[in-house]
Amino acid sequence: MKIIALEEHTVDRAIGAATAEVCKDNVPYLDTFYRTDMPATPTADRLFKMGEYRLADMDRCGIDMEVLSLAGNVQWVKGDEAVTLALNANNYLALLVKEHPSRFRFFATLPWSNPQAAADEMRRAARELGAVGVLIAGRPEIEATYLDDAKYEPVWQALTELDLPIYIHPGFPCRAVSDAYYKGFSDEVSMLLYTYGFGWHLEQGIQVVRMILAGVFERFPNLKIISGHWGELMPYYLSRFDQALTKDCTKLPEEFSTYYKRNVWVTPSGIYDYDNMDFCIRKLGIQHLLFSADYPYIPQDDGRPFLENAPLSEADKEKFAYGNAAKLLHL
Repeated sequence: MKIIALEEHTVDRAIGAATAEVCKDNVPYLDTFYRTDMPATPTADRLFKMGEYRLADMDRCGIDMEVLSLAGNVQWVKGDEAVTLALNANNYLALLVKEHPSRFRFFATLPWSNPQAAADEMRRAARELGAVGVLIAGRPEIEATYLDDAKYEPVWQALTELDLPIYIHPGFPCRAVSDAYYKGFSDEVSMLLYTYGFGWHLEQGIQVVRMILAGVFERFPNLKIISGHWGELMPYYLSRFDQALTKDCTKLPEEFSTYYKRNVWVTPSGIYDYDNMDFCIRKLGIQHLLFSADYPYIPQDDGRPFLENAPLSEADKEKFAYGNAAKLLHL
């Protein structure tokens, strides 16, 4: 069985350097987050090394193809610098794909602080470099601004033209959220609760909720969203959204869940749980499941056994493992 993994990261040193100060000023518990004894802090080798090193790990774990993306916050950089950083990052990812075209594809990185430049770079990355979509880590600006803001519609227009998805990946919530909800424990517990233990999953789910309520999918009905970690909690509340946020209230022509089920695809992101899988299939359909390991933050080792032993028909396993991704990303 072929496996295509969609949430597999590397880093860009230039973006890391450009965002170091803004992250230090705006992200609580940053030193704790990067401690090597934390549950999802990868080794430098796994994060930085590509080429034969990455391929050997993929071969060991039975991963046929990775869609590469950058786990960075270039959108927190302002002005022309952000545009240059994104362009150079996409050129780098495209080079990795060119060196191993049967094993890698990539999601573009965009300068979200300049939405028109982001749309232009999305078109360039797709048409000239072969990007199969875009990934954003966290909210699109350092301020408490989210993807429902109308100023990002040039990006939605570009993605709709290209028929490519956006992967809305978790990132650091703003400090005010951390102070209100997650402080009061040890630094280790507060950091984990604020980030990959809970907080940033909730925030990324809320971004999709806000997009639905703002009518983004009415204006761009073919816009496609990928949401990791089994939908960042949102599939489990679709019935409640329909019950509370009725059409009379939202003034939208469709029920809340209709937009979610039509426009969102979900991945496990290394949370290998059959109950979650079964629930998402019942809510969204097998055709809206894609595979991801969240490497190198989560090791790839358990991905193939999870798929091979899943209580699914062989046809549905193939859809989950690679077929749906191949169709969505035009592979």
